[in-house]
Amino acid sequence: MAAYGSLCTEFYDLDKPSAPAEALAFYIGRARKADGRILEPMCGSGRFLLPMSLAGLKVDGVDSSPEMLAACRAHARELGVDVSVFQQDLASLELPHRYSFAFIPSGSIGLITEQEELHRALSRIYTHMEPSGTLLLELESDSRQAITPTNFEPRTVRCADGSSITYTCSAKRSTRSDTICYSGTYTRLHGARVIETEVEELVLRLYNAEQLSAELASCGFKTTTVADQSALAFLAESGCTLVEARADA
Repeated sequence: MAAYGSLCTEFYDLDKPSAPAEALAFYIGRARKADGRILEPMCGSGRFLLPMSLAGLKVDGVDSSPEMLAACRAHARELGVDVSVFQQDLASLELPHRYSFAFIPSGSIGLITEQEELHRALSRIYTHMEPSGTLLLELESDSRQAITPTNFEPRTVRCADGSSITYTCSAKRSTRSDTICYSGTYTRLHGARVIETEVEELVLRLYNAEQLSAELASCGFKTTTVADQSALAFLAESGCTLVEARADA
């Protein structure tokens, strides 16, 4: 699973400074309904976790990237909120709490590309769930399997120190039909001068709902609902399908 570096983290924070409003409202509503402690695996720099904490929810975050978690803690200090975040791989998750609700938005579960690692990650999440606790996972649409080699338009963000970061990226099919390979470069410039660069090779797996439901079942979960854009409007923005599962007692 990819661990995002410092330039990627800074670019991500400036490019996507907040969670989509409708998605955030949905997850806050579901978290309140769960009435217990909340877990966001793969929390990144906290664009869901921090506003949920500000809303009074007890939410913990986990991520494998130290740079993302450092940014999350810095944002928390700026906002004046206390957060509990842990740098861990999900496949070896070991936390001091149990959770009534856990969620992975925006298709991030696809960053776990190997079946064995996915099984270990879901099993460790299951171990940390309260009886009948709920897990929500957004899956990138598997219709993207038809992708052809693509060079995306570069994107640039402006930094507070006057520099800029430009992200260039190309995508191609993997040797596996259910994965896409992204080759990206982050370049920081001050005027015309290159200050630093960071190369990122990212592989995304496109799980379908049936496939993931079977894996959830093998880990002890029971899939209760599969929703698409016709059921939840905010999924139109993420292009994802939402799988809801319960940790059976």
